[in-house]
Amino acid sequence: MKRLLVVLGLAGVGWGPLASAFAEPMDVTSRKAAIEAAATYQAVRLQTLLELEAREHAMEAAVASARQPLPSAVIPLAPRRPMNRRTAIANAMRFARYRLRGAPSRRIAWARFVPARPRFLDLGIRAASVEVALETARQRITTAEGQDSRFNSTQLQERLALRQTGSSLYDPRLFTFSLGGEFGLSPDWSEWDGGRAVRRGTLWGYDTVANLLPQAATSLDLFAMRQHDLLSRELATLSESVNEQRGMTLSARRLPIPSTLTVQRELQEEESHTGDVAIQREDWRTIMTYEGQRGWLNRELNLRAELIDLSAVATPSLSYQSREGVLRYGADSGPELNRHWESTLRAFSRTGNTQLSTLTVDEAIQVDHRDTLWSDYHYLLNANETSGRRSTSQNLGARLHHRLYDSLTTTVGGDLLRQALTGGTEHVLRSQADVDYLKQLPWHGRLRAGMGTTMAYQQDRFEGTESFVPQEVHDVASPVALPITVDHASATSSSLVVTKIALGPLPIGCIAPSGPPVPLVLGRDYTLLTVNNFLQIIPIACSGASPGINPGDTLGVEYDFRVSPSVDFTTNGWRANLNLEYPWIRPYLAHEQTMQSLLSGQDDGRLEDQRSQAVGLEVGGQMPRLQVNLLGELSRYTAERTAYDRARSTQWLSCAIRPEVTLSLSAEQSFFNFLEPAHQATHFLEQGTLTYAPGPGLLIDVSASRRAVTDTLLPNERNLEVGLNLRWFIRKLEVLPVLRWFTWQRGGTRAREYRVFLRAVRRF
Repeated sequence: MKRLLVVLGLAGVGWGPLASAFAEPMDVTSRKAAIEAAATYQAVRLQTLLELEAREHAMEAAVASARQPLPSAVIPLAPRRPMNRRTAIANAMRFARYRLRGAPSRRIAWARFVPARPRFLDLGIRAASVEVALETARQRITTAEGQDSRFNSTQLQERLALRQTGSSLYDPRLFTFSLGGEFGLSPDWSEWDGGRAVRRGTLWGYDTVANLLPQAATSLDLFAMRQHDLLSRELATLSESVNEQRGMTLSARRLPIPSTLTVQRELQEEESHTGDVAIQREDWRTIMTYEGQRGWLNRELNLRAELIDLSAVATPSLSYQSREGVLRYGADSGPELNRHWESTLRAFSRTGNTQLSTLTVDEAIQVDHRDTLWSDYHYLLNANETSGRRSTSQNLGARLHHRLYDSLTTTVGGDLLRQALTGGTEHVLRSQADVDYLKQLPWHGRLRAGMGTTMAYQQDRFEGTESFVPQEVHDVASPVALPITVDHASATSSSLVVTKIALGPLPIGCIAPSGPPVPLVLGRDYTLLTVNNFLQIIPIACSGASPGINPGDTLGVEYDFRVSPSVDFTTNGWRANLNLEYPWIRPYLAHEQTMQSLLSGQDDGRLEDQRSQAVGLEVGGQMPRLQVNLLGELSRYTAERTAYDRARSTQWLSCAIRPEVTLSLSAEQSFFNFLEPAHQATHFLEQGTLTYAPGPGLLIDVSASRRAVTDTLLPNERNLEVGLNLRWFIRKLEVLPVLRWFTWQRGGTRAREYRVFLRAVRRF
């Protein structure tokens, strides 16, 4: 009895004393009775404590229980229903047996015996910020006719932003959400020749995301966003923009193909003011997107479908509707998975401002016969239709590659091309052979040499004298937008339609247009020039709301052209290149040449010989505090349609003068001398930045850049910009002063502008 009292007295302070009591000799009957008595006492004691503390500590105990799970061998005492006397005794006996088997002495938290009651609302992490921004700008524009105009503006922005992330309702596995919103005042004062204006506007926006069953096999995401900004761009004065986005995403992960379906509505609204002249843009997009992806051990499947309905309210002629579907499939097969197959199917159609339908089938197979021998095969089908006229091209090709001693790589192959145009067809048979050699040299050097040859036979058969090209894609060169020559001779200039199908970087002083696609206008965005029976598109840079043709854009061209009923000709070419690579220096040279010969029919001016040569030297290296790279290149391109000489050089330097001071310099120069048509073009770009970071809370940048583009056929353009940026953190306060001075000149028009910007943000 004395031993039993000891057990009962120590049962409430932990299971270690209970194990010590049983260390003395005891028969089975006595041991069992002691366990039952201890369990009964413990159950009564626990039940009493639960009744007294359940209301006050149930929520905290449930959270502690979830964050500190018991070992896998322990059976937790947290039943979903209230414990009765029998359940409490049974659970206590389980813990007693677990402790007597030699488990480590550890006090079991009272939270283990509290029924789990999740928190109804968890507000997550909350943050806030207050922002004040002041900007003033002074602009003066002088035209070629001597007219002088001034524009001064000052704007003040005051914003209060609140955000809450990681919130949940009842249980994070059931519903999570994030809320964010901001409100502000944005008065601005504008003054120009002959008038002034004062606007007192408001800025407000929100950002909300809600997730229903985020971790389940089927989940729903809801999102809504509104961003309201007042921008001040170089030479584009004040612009007020509103971007809105609302939609939902439904995810189904346990389907045979895990899929997501997104439906959203977007608004892009912008209003730019230049004095009393306003330019508006309002685009509404309705987008429905389906995406599915499934991966197996040696296969992968991707599906994508998208519907877009663009409604351009300000310019209804730019509205369109498009539909696109893409299927991609890849598989590895063979005894060692040495055969790889890639398949792509894409269908696209667009109606509205431009009519276009496209079907693309791309099949590719690669077979690794040995480590040094492999082959690849491809088939490409491309069908386009616009304005009721079609073109279809099919390309079937094969290549065989062999590598000898990791030094000599040989490639042989051929292609068969068939293109069906309006009123006729073109057939091309092409063969190719290439040899590339790599030699390791002393002092970490490498010698690369290559040579190749191509031979092609083309046969054209047309029933009439005219044909049509529905979609011819051209990429605009960068950094200088060079003239673009169409692919077919005898093109009719009156039938030429040019559309911008992809936008490059937006130049200074321009406003982003609706789209793409963006129809371009002859005389405003480009001019035409005929050289040796070929049309050339001469780009005109953007200005204000005129989209123009800028470096980096992509154009789609369609036109009619005259053809000969029957033409056969051959195209032969060869290439050679030589590179000598060392860590600090790399000289190189390259040559490429093609020659076309008429076999039968009449030459309509499309046949020409082409030749290009290039020689260059690159010097560069890296040291602990210095990185430098210099490149110089001379090249020549000669053909019957156009010919030019080009000289290009680039310089780049980065130097850590001190651990906290870094200097970066870069420059690029290009010179073009066109022989046909005769004109010259140059491009210069110099940039420099000095960065000073004395500590983690302060960063100072001083920068300067100059760009000049000259062309004897187009107006010259020059701009110079100098700026000072400072970023200073004072605990939770961030201060960002910015100074900018800018000058720009195109032709006889010149603009000068300076800006002072001060922004302060206090985060909570």
